[in-house]
Amino acid sequence: MYAPARAAAKTAADALAAATKTAADAAAAAAKTAAK
Repeated sequence: MYAPARAAAKTAADALAAATKTAADAAAAAAKTAAK
């Protein structure tokens, strides 16, 4: 009964993790560029 909600929560968590990783990668790239 709770499977759809659990799947939606997992999808949201995965999306948040992906967005966080992307932001961290972008920040690292910007820092690397600024350091040059």
